[in-house]
Amino acid sequence: MKANLRTSCVFGLTVAACITVGCKPEPVTTTWQNPLDTIEKNVVPDPDDVNYVLTRMEFARAAVRLGCPMRAEPKLLEAYEQLDVDRENTAAALSSEKYKYYKGETYERAMLCMYLGLIRYNEGKYNDARILFSRALTEDQKAVVEEDTPSIIGEDFALAYYWLSRAYAKLSQADNARIALRKANVVTPRGRDGEKELAKDRKEAMKALATRIEGETWAWETFHNQEKKPKLYVADAVNLAVACEQPCDPSAPLADAAEVNPVETFAASRDEFFTPEVQSQANLVLTIELGACPYKYLAGSQNERTEIDRHTIRPHTVRVYMDGHPAGEAVELLELWDQAATQDRIGEKDAAQTGKAIAKGILKQVPLIGGAAGYWDVSGDARYWTSLPGRVFVHVSKLTPGPHTARLKMFDINGKPLPRWTSTSYGIVAPAKGENVVLLNPRYDVDNTLPPELVAKAMDEGAKPIEE
Repeated sequence: MKANLRTSCVFGLTVAACITVGCKPEPVTTTWQNPLDTIEKNVVPDPDDVNYVLTRMEFARAAVRLGCPMRAEPKLLEAYEQLDVDRENTAAALSSEKYKYYKGETYERAMLCMYLGLIRYNEGKYNDARILFSRALTEDQKAVVEEDTPSIIGEDFALAYYWLSRAYAKLSQADNARIALRKANVVTPRGRDGEKELAKDRKEAMKALATRIEGETWAWETFHNQEKKPKLYVADAVNLAVACEQPCDPSAPLADAAEVNPVETFAASRDEFFTPEVQSQANLVLTIELGACPYKYLAGSQNERTEIDRHTIRPHTVRVYMDGHPAGEAVELLELWDQAATQDRIGEKDAAQTGKAIAKGILKQVPLIGGAAGYWDVSGDARYWTSLPGRVFVHVSKLTPGPHTARLKMFDINGKPLPRWTSTSYGIVAPAKGENVVLLNPRYDVDNTLPPELVAKAMDEGAKPIEE
């Protein structure tokens, strides 16, 4: 995150010029507009506002993604300080859960601590980072409230264990670092529901592959036919229908690889990744965030029940190439859906919501007050931290000092290539001493953006924009 977080904020430039016939032209003026200023307008100032924490979560996430830790840190800290404050929620107890003071689900509070910890880590405040990563684990452990829930459910926040290990290493606590690293390598059994989800994902991925090949074939025939469609012809177009099924040798350099291989060491396997030797040698740490987080929706006869569901995240494997040379696979350390799906439901809250729904149903049948009862809002709480990623990978390697180009190639759950998920980042610096921590947020088709005029022509030809 250091290379990303320590850069300046991204600004938009607006140029305004006024030229009137017969008048002297006005000088051109420029106005710098920071996109975070617009987002910050939605951050509520009152600590007693029920959305005080949530709006800070959303702003901080935007600031982190734009490389502005100095803007994110104070908002994260303000939200963090509210986690231990007792709040009365009388309105929520009598009416809708949306009036409850929002502090987030267990995994959201854990991520709040994670982002704040990573910022402190990059500032060199390793003990602060250690405390915050430990707090992330504490928040995640609150997901276990039932006696018969396996304890491993509260010990499966691998991302926090990993960064806790790095913080311990910086504090010269080698034994603690090794223990935390070992815990980060523990994979929680998915259980029966998890296995069903995997089987469903594999089946859906096969269908998506067929659709992808059909679409890419159309794109190739549309944009690479100079005789029939000269206006849409793209000379350097690539037939991605072939790339969707073409096997990829993970040990082979890319076609445009640099002559000199900058990769000195990397983890050849997951188990090797979780060794102090590999971690201590690395001078580049890539944190790769993919997809969208679980979302909430309301269910029940009176919308009294809050349910959580998942978005489809197509990439399951991420291969890393530095200057075109293979640097191994990134290791998945967090699947937020797993965190959401395994947290225990709070029985008292569910019972209270069910009770309110039943009471409302009865009152609606009572003469004179039935109409008024219809306005009684007993709905659940559908708020959630919308900008969180769905899946987080980490990659470490030791590179020759200097700037490098990182290319990420993605594959689905069946190991099939996802060429439109390929993401390239330039100018990533590997230091001669210490480490560089970089946060990457690859997006679908980020390496394949068409100019607006070609998009318009493509739409006229029947193209339909999609996202995965």
